[in-house]
Amino acid sequence: MGMSEKIIKQGIKHVLDNKNVHTGYIVDEQGKETQITTAMVRSVCHQLLKQCRSIKA
Repeated sequence: MGMSEKIIKQGIKHVLDNKNVHTGYIVDEQGKETQITTAMVRSVCHQLLKQCRSIKA
């Protein structure tokens, strides 16, 4: 697809913004998809930091 076709299909604003959008999903035991949020990632990072700090060498 050429650039002009891309502009026509997606709109000029979308092409000019050119933001990378990354979305991720997790799937539970029932097969339901849940979008991974920034809050979820932060929470897990905090939990990991807590665990790392409590490890005694």
